[in-house]
Amino acid sequence: MKKKVISLVLCLAMIGSLAACQPAQESAGSEKTAAKSAGSFTPAAEDLESLPEENIGKENEFDGVTLAFAQRNIAGSEWYEQLVKGAEREAEHLGVKLTVYDAGDDISQQMSDIETAINMKVDGIIVNPKDSAGLLSAIANVHSAGIPLTVVNSAMNEEAAPFTFVSTDVENSGYQAGFELAKAFDEKNGWQDSVKALVLSAAAQETESDLRRWGQINGYNDYMLEKYGKSNLDIVGYQYYNWQPEPAMTVTQDVLQANPDLDIIFSACDGGCQGVIAALEAAGKVGDVMVTSIDGRKSVLKWIKDGDKGVAATVSNDPRIMGKWAVYMAAQQASGVSTPSTFYVPNTCYTKANVDDVYDPESAY
Repeated sequence: MKKKVISLVLCLAMIGSLAACQPAQESAGSEKTAAKSAGSFTPAAEDLESLPEENIGKENEFDGVTLAFAQRNIAGSEWYEQLVKGAEREAEHLGVKLTVYDAGDDISQQMSDIETAINMKVDGIIVNPKDSAGLLSAIANVHSAGIPLTVVNSAMNEEAAPFTFVSTDVENSGYQAGFELAKAFDEKNGWQDSVKALVLSAAAQETESDLRRWGQINGYNDYMLEKYGKSNLDIVGYQYYNWQPEPAMTVTQDVLQANPDLDIIFSACDGGCQGVIAALEAAGKVGDVMVTSIDGRKSVLKWIKDGDKGVAATVSNDPRIMGKWAVYMAAQQASGVSTPSTFYVPNTCYTKANVDDVYDPESAY
């Protein structure tokens, strides 16, 4: 990405949360690497603002530390691939030996991967859970072994505590995406008594997916309520697509056949958005149906920049940033440093108004 763009409000809130974890007389440090005081962690301002592929911490700062990363799935997902690459890049910089396990979207395999990591007696374990509650028995064994736990991207059931959760505020991300979709639709069409919508939620009974959906719908409704005192949202389709473009394309095609006058589509992620646009192109409706999404990958940013696909907004959910912070937090924990229960990376919303600040055709994501 070309510029160091950061969601200031969220980061200030995050820093406040982190400061609360420290003794009252201490505050966040401003040096390049994180401050360590009284066994607690404070992020450096420069690290919070670092570009996605810039490393954080000192080179070989955690030389000899061993970490395991139990990833839910890799194949077929650009987002997951970049999450793992970001983690591997940071681990190499820090001198950490990182072993990545790919569960292949299988909850039983991910449980087995976690047990393997426990038996290896690693210094810390990172998990991107396939299911927010389905891993509880394996996580209990992590705690019994005295291994610190970092959860990344997908939410883990609170019964799995203690752990540090590295992610974005996904409900807020959804809210921003939904609000901007309502604004864009209203600016283009004015008030319509009924706006027919397809809601593409990524995965059934998954907290991460639910929060995005709730946020998007609330954001849309809030815009309409604030301007008109009522909402016109008419949800005519609600489908899952398991975070993948192809299923998103298929379900969008099905809903379009039943509802050729569809107005808007809420997509839980940019992978789904890619499938949506493919379906709209096949139906000759690209640009007629307005879309909102979450992730901030360059292909979707370009659609917003060009203005020819009907994509109103996407919200940053950069896997490279998330991956590097997950490794850094896990290494801190493995070294006996206290880390916050929740650590949010920036989630800036991008629309036509600010997309030029971030779009980079040479970006890896």
